[in-house]
Amino acid sequence: MNKNTHLSVRIDGQQFDISAEDWESLDCIQVDDHTYHIIEDGKTYIITVVHSDNDYKQLTLRTDGENKTVTLADDLELLIERMGLNATRSKKQRILLAPMPGLVTSIKAEAGQEVEEGTPILILEAMKMENVISAPHHATIKEVKVSAGQAIDKGAPLVEFAEE
Repeated sequence: MNKNTHLSVRIDGQQFDISAEDWESLDCIQVDDHTYHIIEDGKTYIITVVHSDNDYKQLTLRTDGENKTVTLADDLELLIERMGLNATRSKKQRILLAPMPGLVTSIKAEAGQEVEEGTPILILEAMKMENVISAPHHATIKEVKVSAGQAIDKGAPLVEFAEE
């Protein structure tokens, strides 16, 4: 990241801007290929990358026993977005896939429901942890493809969104 670059990070619908100076001052140690140890304001965080989607520049991160969907954008992507020229970014997911194998313990949304980015859709229990699976963008749910109590594999279709 060069001196003049900023990174926009969106977590559950909230946007945070990180400058190169912020990034350089971050106290972060990579523990292994998917795990990082971060200290911020005297508080320690262990963050694990559960899933990454390079096409949408999204990560599913686990910290404090909770999964969060994180979307990244650099200066150029933000400019393209402001100009309305982001054709590939404007493509919204039609099918939400399971980021990991697990057991669907609860369904929080239903067909026909309009959801905003970050709205909880279902709870997936994996490795004895409850993971909230949230809407990746604003959409209307066309069909919930799983039911509570169902065991699923990684990549299984969870929800289909209506075309807009």
